[in-house]
Amino acid sequence: MLRLLRSTRSPLVRSLHATSRASLPRLPTKEEVFTKFQFPKYTNTINSINKDIHSHWDQTVTLQGWIDKKPKKLGKKIAFATLRDFEGNFTQIISKDPEIVSKIQKSQIEDCISITGKITKRFAKADQSSEEGEEVRWDLDIQEFNTLNSSDVLTSQLEALKTLPNEFPQQYRYLQLRLPYFQNALKTRSDASNLIRNYLINELKFMEIETPLLFKSTPEGAREFLVPTRKSNLFYALPQSPQQYKQLLMASGVKNYFQIARCFRDEDLRSDRQPEFTQVDLEMSFANARDVQDVIESTVQKIFRDIGKNELLTLNEDGSVRKGGDLIHLNYDEVIAKYGIDKPDLRSTLEIVNLTGFCEIPENPEFPVFEALVLRGVLDESNQHIPQNIANMTQYSKRKPYFLEISTPDLQKSWTEQISSKFQLKNTAQLHEKLNLQIGDVLVYSDRAETSYENPTPLGRCRQLAIEEYPDRWRRCSEHENVALWVENFPLFNPVEIEGNSGYPIYDYKKFEATHHPFTMVQLEDYDQLFQNPLSVKGDHYDLVINGMEIGGGSRRIHDAEIQKYVLSEVLQIKNHDELFGHLLKALELGCPPHAGFAIGFDRLMTILINSNTIRDVIAFPKTSNGSDLVVSSPSAVSDKNLKEYFIKNID
Repeated sequence: MLRLLRSTRSPLVRSLHATSRASLPRLPTKEEVFTKFQFPKYTNTINSINKDIHSHWDQTVTLQGWIDKKPKKLGKKIAFATLRDFEGNFTQIISKDPEIVSKIQKSQIEDCISITGKITKRFAKADQSSEEGEEVRWDLDIQEFNTLNSSDVLTSQLEALKTLPNEFPQQYRYLQLRLPYFQNALKTRSDASNLIRNYLINELKFMEIETPLLFKSTPEGAREFLVPTRKSNLFYALPQSPQQYKQLLMASGVKNYFQIARCFRDEDLRSDRQPEFTQVDLEMSFANARDVQDVIESTVQKIFRDIGKNELLTLNEDGSVRKGGDLIHLNYDEVIAKYGIDKPDLRSTLEIVNLTGFCEIPENPEFPVFEALVLRGVLDESNQHIPQNIANMTQYSKRKPYFLEISTPDLQKSWTEQISSKFQLKNTAQLHEKLNLQIGDVLVYSDRAETSYENPTPLGRCRQLAIEEYPDRWRRCSEHENVALWVENFPLFNPVEIEGNSGYPIYDYKKFEATHHPFTMVQLEDYDQLFQNPLSVKGDHYDLVINGMEIGGGSRRIHDAEIQKYVLSEVLQIKNHDELFGHLLKALELGCPPHAGFAIGFDRLMTILINSNTIRDVIAFPKTSNGSDLVVSSPSAVSDKNLKEYFIKNID
């Protein structure tokens, strides 16, 4: 049979050859193959020439990259095009050679090329100037033009979308990644991960250790991704974080651990969430919260200083910003009262005002705090109403605040009467004096619980939206500066929220869930209350917040097995805690040292570093809002035959 197939006289082989010739596109000639696979090595990059242009005049160099802009056809005698090299830099290429002119004119955008030519001088007016008073620019006069791989007309059709990342078809993400912005994002990410490794290992003496990705299913907050096995009803779970493994490493005698870890959470997606993401995960034994905060703070400061070239700012006590020194530490209750959220954007001076003393009877006794947010001067002749992206109910996950536009002199005088139907006010003259509302202001008001489990509160969400709508109105620093803080002393537990129709959130105050995770230690001064009133205790938990984005969180862990058992069984009422967490409890019983840790959300940190507003920009192949990867068409269907091996049946 093999001899028959090899025979060119075989009817079967002749049929296959005919089918192949009919169905395949034209194969390249031997000369074209040599051009594609035997090309000269590049001698320079565009950036290396720009840095030392005066020593490169009239030199012959080889550059490689892509055709960035459609070649200019200026007749048969001369042609121009723009080359973008693999570092994302640009230069103009030119030729008067008829053969090369023809090649340039036939080129498509995104053709991959290798060119050799001579660097020639041209001058153009610009801000940077040469000795002659003009910026020195250069062209590459091409002597040899090799097309290493052609691109089709699709790239020309996508040309107009290069500056519109949200509209670029994500199935062609690899084309988008060629653009300088995304090349810079990937390089920044690479540089940052390299800096982190070198700093933690060489300077702070951490040990990098990988932990398994095939874990077990345990309740830690978000939904998990399950991995079936070929054993009935046995599943792995992909880790939401390496939390339990890194605590086991502390029990293993590791002093300082870290890894740049892949994590997985099956949750709703948005601009700062992906189903798979990266953490800089670390843990320190014989350490407390401040030890960990010092490491995290110095690491993040170094990233911004060395890579971002812009040192982090933080607040002074008077509300001004400063560089250098320790970051400010604020309590959870304080940030909720001032900013309505546990991750406040301190680039803005906008603050919530507590007006509880002016409210005679609260609308809801469980929400006795009456507060307001004044958006000063946002109404004018061109915009006489509050923008819909602030006032629309769809912008609020649960309930929205009340809005009152001070648009007339009458409203300026009588606004307290307008809101008394909801909130019975007293001392209205003093209230007028305190807020001093003017025509053009918008008063936003609401109520909340004293210890608010709404996060953000209605006014906290409104503050977020107002800052997005008016980014420069209340800014306390320049546009590209970043303001950071620590938020700590969170409630250790939250009551479980149940559904209701009152418009207010309703809680079951007899059932609790961990605010951070179930391994967080209580603040020592609240220890006795852990057994009497768990909702009253604060956790030794701390978040790093930059520009209103939670960059990461950490805590001092419970290293006493009996306290950990009590939290799991009595407070959180996890009846099978031995089955779920027996491995960790046993490790705690066997001389596990005190330990604390933290996890930096690496994608979020990189987003701020490149001044973006979405983590999609710093992830090479992100998922869409519905969790799909359009480049490779995942997730994909699996055949019933394969599912059967994993004891799974498709019920659709």
